[in-house]
Amino acid sequence: MNGRVPEQVVPDIEFHDLGEEKEGESSPDVEEPLNPGVTRIAETANPHSCLEIVCWKCKLWMVITSAFLCLILVIIISLICYSVIYIDEDEYWDLESIVNGNRHNFSGILKIHCAHPDWLLSESAYHLLSENLSKRLTDVYNDSPALGRYFISAKVISLSEENKTASFELKFSVPPESETEEFMKNRMSEIFIKNVLRQNIYDQKEMYGIDVTGCTYLTLDPASVSVSYG
Repeated sequence: MNGRVPEQVVPDIEFHDLGEEKEGESSPDVEEPLNPGVTRIAETANPHSCLEIVCWKCKLWMVITSAFLCLILVIIISLICYSVIYIDEDEYWDLESIVNGNRHNFSGILKIHCAHPDWLLSESAYHLLSENLSKRLTDVYNDSPALGRYFISAKVISLSEENKTASFELKFSVPPESETEEFMKNRMSEIFIKNVLRQNIYDQKEMYGIDVTGCTYLTLDPASVSVSYG
């Protein structure tokens, strides 16, 4: 007691760094994603979406395939129905009405060329040339898409040895219901019938298989073709 104050023992206080403690508490062992919602959707998404059942037991790929096949089937059925229903008037005609139709006769002249100017026709060559030309005319008009159905016959009437020309006649038959002004003007006209033959000669001028004395190469002159009605 002698006027002296006793010493107090101050306990040791342990100080901690609050910054480090907060940092330790806020740092989890696993890093959190920036957008957890997107991650969850990506994790739950099914990579085999085409295998998902859309309706009853049908999967998505089955529905797509069925729709595609149905589309193809509809197109095929439409084409079949169109081909059955549609009738092209140029491909269909009444044969009996054409045979019993009105006759239209045309006469024409065609010049024949030879490399030898003084070539002569023997009797056999004359008949051979007439038959060859008649067949050529028949094939031309019989195979014509515009005139073939109306064509009856073609025949070489005479051969002029002096002028080296062939005279021929053409016969056509047209049903009365087809004898419109437009039809007769555009299809059954002298110009149209002449141009059909002229175009064929332009495609092939030569005549083969005819043995003519003094001329081994016969050709037809397309510019000399003339056709007249009657």
